Amino acid sequence: MGRDSGKKHRQLSVQTRLMLTVAIASLTIIAVNIILFFNINRSMEMVNRAYATNLIINELSDSMRLVENSMTDYLNTKSTDAIEQYFDAEQEYRGHLEELALTRTDRDSRAMLEDIVNLSDSWLEVTSETIRAKRGRVVDRYSVSYERAERIYSYINAYIYSFNREQFRSNSENYVVLLDSFRRLEYVTMIIIALVAFVNFLVTFVLTKNILDPVRQREIMMETHLKDAELKYLQAQVNPHFLFNTLNAGAQLAMMENADRTSVFIQNMAAFFRYKLKREDKDTTLADEIGLVDNYVYILNVRFSGEILFEKDIDEKCLRVPVPGMILQPIVENAVNYGIRNVDHEKRIKLEVRREDDLIRVIVSDNGAGMSAERIEEVLGGNAGENPVMKDSNGVGLSNVMARMRLFYNIENVMNITSEGEGKGTTVELFIPAVNEDAESMTGN
Repeated sequence: MGRDSGKKHRQLSVQTRLMLTVAIASLTIIAVNIILFFNINRSMEMVNRAYATNLIINELSDSMRLVENSMTDYLNTKSTDAIEQYFDAEQEYRGHLEELALTRTDRDSRAMLEDIVNLSDSWLEVTSETIRAKRGRVVDRYSVSYERAERIYSYINAYIYSFNREQFRSNSENYVVLLDSFRRLEYVTMIIIALVAFVNFLVTFVLTKNILDPVRQREIMMETHLKDAELKYLQAQVNPHFLFNTLNAGAQLAMMENADRTSVFIQNMAAFFRYKLKREDKDTTLADEIGLVDNYVYILNVRFSGEILFEKDIDEKCLRVPVPGMILQPIVENAVNYGIRNVDHEKRIKLEVRREDDLIRVIVSDNGAGMSAERIEEVLGGNAGENPVMKDSNGVGLSNVMARMRLFYNIENVMNITSEGEGKGTTVELFIPAVNEDAESMTGN
């Protein structure tokens, strides 16, 4: 009885410690993320609010020009169509003024908006007076009113220009805040992962130090599984939706600032990460893999000022063939990092897709540093060890690509590497069976 009671007591103690460790780690992560997400969302709300105000201002400016043009047209022609167009434009303009009066802005912008609204009310009164004078044929009166209307019109345009310039400055500052918040989130998450891993190591060491019986050994296994689960949980704390929303906000701000290249770059980054999160462990198609490579090369060329010349020769009939996710991008990344990055001559990478009978050959070639025959034999034999050619920044190497393709297609010969020697480039070929290229169920959707 005493021995059983001791075992239960020790088991309860282990469970309590593990639960406390997980609870403290989880609460710490949640608290930090809530604070950072709150700051980021507040900055994004400010950007979105400024963007909505800019839309109203632009619509106001367009309808103001329509009022001006229809008034001038009526003064010149006195046509029925012109006066009807004027009244329609005036109503539309007043509607935009009401929207503008309801917008939320900071104190300085609020003062500018109030000036625009007040000037607009005065301008509409003067334009109406000008129309009435013209209809009553009071020439001197409508001439004076017209000149006054033109003067107020120029004032309103000047205020709108100043307001847009102030909004541009404010949006730029908010964009910097967003970037800083995102960096802080990244750094804090990495620190928490390292800290929790260290704490888990200490807890595991203390709990297993003096335990020898089978029940305790099973508890050790459970602790290991819990540790893995905690680390995966921590690594998943950066919500993919938050990442995409932040990138989309950056792309939107870039478009507002007429930074078209920045906008396209951010959109390519979003597409790259979205594909990676969705497809890394799922089946996909060769077309999607090539699309990912296009995104990746675009991002690299922004980093390296367009130094990489990327060519494609694709047989369009082969694009629907099913493939494991993330098999092409690691090969292209190796070609960049360990092939062409440090060469002095023109940097070229070519991607080819050909069909030969029942086999599809996917060929990635570069004109970079090349490989020795011994090194090629090590890589293809799975004996490359820790050489950098078998590793890349996202942890997916050539050996990993070969292993997944062999499991996926149930064949051994899935890759070949050729090089004429150092300094003469490298060619990596993937061999894909073409018998199931029309399958519709390979995407994992």
